[in-house]
Amino acid sequence: MICYYFPPLSDVGGKRSVAFAKYFRKHGWHPHVLSVSNPDKAFCSVGGEAPPEGIPTRYCRSLANVSRAFGRLNGALSKVLGLFGVKLTRNVFHDALCYPDRFAGWVPMAAWTGARMARQNRIDAIYVSCSPFSAALVGLFLKRRTGLPLVLDFRDPFVAGVGEQFVASKVRRRILAWFERRFVEGADLLLLTSEETRDEYVKAYPGIDGKTFTVYNGFDAVVSLDRKLPKFEKFTIIYTGEFYNFGEHHQRYTALYFEALAHLRETAVIDRENFQFLFYGHQAGLIEQKAEAYGVADLVVARGRIPYAQVLEHISRSHLMLLRIVKLMISTKLFEGIPLDVPFLATIPRGEAENLVRRYSPGSYVITEEGSFLDVADAITDAMARYGRGEMPPNRIDEFLAGFTREQLALKVMQLVDITVSAHQGRARAQRLQ
Repeated sequence: MICYYFPPLSDVGGKRSVAFAKYFRKHGWHPHVLSVSNPDKAFCSVGGEAPPEGIPTRYCRSLANVSRAFGRLNGALSKVLGLFGVKLTRNVFHDALCYPDRFAGWVPMAAWTGARMARQNRIDAIYVSCSPFSAALVGLFLKRRTGLPLVLDFRDPFVAGVGEQFVASKVRRRILAWFERRFVEGADLLLLTSEETRDEYVKAYPGIDGKTFTVYNGFDAVVSLDRKLPKFEKFTIIYTGEFYNFGEHHQRYTALYFEALAHLRETAVIDRENFQFLFYGHQAGLIEQKAEAYGVADLVVARGRIPYAQVLEHISRSHLMLLRIVKLMISTKLFEGIPLDVPFLATIPRGEAENLVRRYSPGSYVITEEGSFLDVADAITDAMARYGRGEMPPNRIDEFLAGFTREQLALKVMQLVDITVSAHQGRARAQRLQ
């Protein structure tokens, strides 16, 4: 298992790999994990969590972590160009030098260490968790070096179908598309986290249809069933993690939400005594700026990242969970909110995520592309009234957990990998007989 994001890294990108490793072992497999010993701390959070018990985990160094240096260089260049009236919209050093992404400095040592691990541990298959997508380069190298089948798990879509959301030059997008084709065509099994994403990839690369499957992100049921916590005294809407604010589409959804809060403030529906918006994530500064701009700063509590256990506790105690997504992706927050029995205020486009929310969370409010800030305001007002009357319907937790626990999803991955390995071994035997 090639997993850049793995404990002690505490980023949400590691949760899926940790769960898979744990349940692979529980159900009879012997996963060996390779991760990074010196992660790029400009983009990663290092916590105190250890790898799952009984999972052999090795770490190797990245030869270069460039995010901070390239950020400073780009900042200096931006100041110089600003003197001549030129405004930079991208990090030109990243665009020109980071292929396929800013974590490429990990590839050489990961490839070398991974090859040694494969020889030493009688490995049957290579699993790579992406992003970072530079890890897929490690997987392709190991496949060629060892002859083992390669499983690529795209937690996020890379290029296909989402290119319009990339703040990148056309040249960079063409180069990334070249990498993507090598990745998806070189994999023996490609896992994606939504049916919409799968449809886009198969449309872009028809030849991969038979080896491409959806495995949702899911949720670890053990955490969700511990205990039910009391709600905050103030009516609370919570958001954690990446607050998507790039491109016209996401900026419109940002405006809808903060305009709704401003409207409710002006009409005396909410104030600092009865309402709070909690935000936890690295964009706390952005949230504070937006709150200030819309005149609702005293209603907003924006903080940096906190441990995952605290995140779940705060979600459980909130009345609504604000849900935003990137096109084709289904946010992990959807899979957290439903088992914790928290309805959503979902400002999302129509599609798969909308259908999941409506099916499993009957008390949620879904505002799609046609909605206005008044629709968001009406949803918040109605939720406050329903909670006040004790009439907020519960989420359909049992039905949801029957299909979306990470243990169930890990078993699905095991079944798919078993089929892939058997087919690979059959082809190898046929070639030897020829």
